[in-house]
Amino acid sequence: MRFRELNEAQILALAITAEEEDAHIYRDFAESLRADFPAEAELFTRMADEEDGHRHRLIESYRQNSVNIFRSSDGRM
Repeated sequence: MRFRELNEAQILALAITAEEEDAHIYRDFAESLRADFPAEAELFTRMADEEDGHRHRLIESYRQNSVNIFRSSDGRM
């Protein structure tokens, strides 16, 4: 499947996964640097936290998108 063929929910799911993976990578970098380079480790920790924030916002968008898909035309679920 090509990216342009994905629907909105699939794109959001892909973005959520990417943010989660990025945060994990940044935390791994932070841990490997912490003993010798604490300032740089803190930078990577903050970057991971920022990715977590992105992920949470995307999850909320995904949830909203799911609700809108299943909502009937009269506004009821």
